[in-house]
Amino acid sequence: MWAAAAALALLPACSDGSTEPISTSQAALQGANGINADLVIDSQWGQGYCTHVVVSNQHPSATTGTWSVGLNVGPGAIFSSWDGTFSGSTGQITVTPQGNNAAIPASGSVQFGFCASIPSAGIQPVVLSVSSDLPPIGSGVAIAEYKFPAAIDSLVSPDYETELWASFYRPSSLEAGRQYPLLVFMHGNHPTCGTGENPRYDNNNQYATTGTCPANYVVVPNHRGYDYIAEDLAAQGYFVVSINTNRGIHAASGTPSDELVIGPRGRLLLRHLERLSRWDSGAEATPPELGVDLLDRIDFDQVGLLGHSRGGEAVRFAYNEYRRTGSPWPALIESPVGIRGIFEIGPTDQGQNGQLLNADQTAWNVILPACDWDLSSLPGLRPFDRMLHIAEPTPFFKSFYHVWGANHNYYNSEWQIADGNSGGIQGCIDHEELFDPLEYGSPEQRETGRFAAVQFFTANVGAERDEAANALFDPAFPFPNVPYRVRRGYHPGGDSTTSLVLEDFINPTGTSSYGLPNTTGGTISVDHIALTGHDPSHTVAWIHDVVPGSSTFFQSNWSSVGTGFDLTGYDYLDLRADRNWGSDPTEVSFLVELVNADNSRSSAVSIDDFLELGPPPRGGITQPTARIPLSSFSGATLASVRGVRLTFTTSLNGNSVYLANIRATRATTETLAALGRLAPVASSAAPPSSIARPADTTLLEPRRITAGNVIKSVRSSGPDTVELTLTSDEFFDLRATNLVLTVGAERSAQSRHPNGDLHTVQFQLPRAAFDRLAVQESVRVDYGAGSSVVWDFGHLDKAALAR
Repeated sequence: MWAAAAALALLPACSDGSTEPISTSQAALQGANGINADLVIDSQWGQGYCTHVVVSNQHPSATTGTWSVGLNVGPGAIFSSWDGTFSGSTGQITVTPQGNNAAIPASGSVQFGFCASIPSAGIQPVVLSVSSDLPPIGSGVAIAEYKFPAAIDSLVSPDYETELWASFYRPSSLEAGRQYPLLVFMHGNHPTCGTGENPRYDNNNQYATTGTCPANYVVVPNHRGYDYIAEDLAAQGYFVVSINTNRGIHAASGTPSDELVIGPRGRLLLRHLERLSRWDSGAEATPPELGVDLLDRIDFDQVGLLGHSRGGEAVRFAYNEYRRTGSPWPALIESPVGIRGIFEIGPTDQGQNGQLLNADQTAWNVILPACDWDLSSLPGLRPFDRMLHIAEPTPFFKSFYHVWGANHNYYNSEWQIADGNSGGIQGCIDHEELFDPLEYGSPEQRETGRFAAVQFFTANVGAERDEAANALFDPAFPFPNVPYRVRRGYHPGGDSTTSLVLEDFINPTGTSSYGLPNTTGGTISVDHIALTGHDPSHTVAWIHDVVPGSSTFFQSNWSSVGTGFDLTGYDYLDLRADRNWGSDPTEVSFLVELVNADNSRSSAVSIDDFLELGPPPRGGITQPTARIPLSSFSGATLASVRGVRLTFTTSLNGNSVYLANIRATRATTETLAALGRLAPVASSAAPPSSIARPADTTLLEPRRITAGNVIKSVRSSGPDTVELTLTSDEFFDLRATNLVLTVGAERSAQSRHPNGDLHTVQFQLPRAAFDRLAVQESVRVDYGAGSSVVWDFGHLDKAALAR
């Protein structure tokens, strides 16, 4: 690094001239032949930076001729370089070796570096590609990037500049004439600039508006946080594109019709599909940095989407926007797009223009992190609730995957601080974490996401897909023996021929969904209620105050005595059930019987064989699905079944049961193939890491921040708005949910961070709301209901309004 130090010594404006690395500015890129390139920012100052790139060889052979690295230095101008031959000094350039470092031995590395002046502070280079003369590694993966200049795109976001920036993953060797299925990933809301290393603290958002970061900060490569999933899938024959939404998207304030800026995210995804289709059709040349010509290489009929946090709802939006009547995207994207599966991780579910988004007519799964303190109400459960009621001409399954011990952030390896803004509630309050709240990231948690995502996409996307892999999501099959617990919800999709509604508790208490009186016996109370955390359309039977006994039962009646439903074409009785949350670890149980037309009953099946109804983690009453084979009910006359009976012969120990969505369903996963797929690892035992904590565990209160908070100003912003500017020593994180200002009884979620400074937030409060305030009102900021952290600002003096 002596050359970098010498270059810095020539510049009096170079801060202290330090050449200590600030941070790796992006995850290493990987060539098709085992060559990697890793860029490190060494020093930054107002008008420049110095950096070096490590080129390493993971191939079993040494390089014999040359290697090359593609870079984008933007508007920077290289004024000093070493140990490399540079094709230019600004924009996109290629670096090749000098004679002394052309050969890189196996497991060895070389370096080159440069210093650049920049027209404005914070501009940083991006590595786009790396390659060498070595032959491709047959089972390897190549990773490249494409990045186009930021601009206003009126179709994506007319108010902010956005950019097409993504990482591209592919098999290192492509088969002649083959088209490859395409997967597109999108990350969620997160700061765009970070400082420090291991962990990096992402506490600035300047890049979102300017495309630059402050001195000693690096651009957060949010899109590279899913390398661990993308590389696995690329090795199995997929093209994967992971989109960076830093620019413009994270700068935008929500609107009443789109509070979480979901629309621009989804439209940006569609814009990437448009560009990929142009490369595939030949309408536009494939950028050379991708290392492969994409002409007629992408199978647009086999596309899958993955989204995390706000990105989860955004991929759902993109799916619906593409299908919307009058949508411009089918004409813009040159190949018809067949989206075969959507996989979401901890998504939002805020909706667009008052319309909530679903994923009918495609396979869909959502991961619900049981220790999510960003979206603590698990809103990703609500689309599952809704889609149980959407008829499809062709069945596509919907499922949820409730992972115990997982938090919100650590599914993205670049999000290095646990949920809760470096404080508040960060762990799991009633069961064991798959992460250490004091460490950064969790390979154990990422494995839960990698395993599920890879199974999902290999089962649903691609001409050579293995549909038996969907057994992972189907509770008809045992869960693999892995060191974590997952509660699974499942719906086979389709219409009544695949999933016949028997009871949804949509009528008043005591009346079945078919308008007949339900019956009870013994001492038992049953109420039809809406369940907190679920979609408002979701109603359940709350079964409580039970005195156990052989004659204590609840019976749902779908047909009058002497008549019944013909269930002979179905395979399972599905129902969703859960226990109430509480410190008592007791698992509740009940027996299930089918009631024939003549009121005789089948043999009893214990729910214990299909669901473990202990206390749900952190109170997340998700209601997993039991799929009981109809063949288990000996004595049932399946041609004429009029009801189902639940009998409570054992004590609930003061607990209660929530019952919902009773269905007769068909098998949609081919049994023999699925069992063969899971046989090597299948086990119904709950692994030790999922056990409950001691019985005295209680819900924790949010952390309250009182020191370092200042109401900086209160001023009019036009005739109808009052702007409050607040500052804090503890930064306001960009999370899946918006910050919420509460002043007395008035609330506002309309805010922005001037100049990307996350220690400052400016809220817009309607003037009419301000006028309703008393002279002195308390002021606080949080992330809404369930927030793990609260900023207290004392009292607002209404007279402080500056006109």
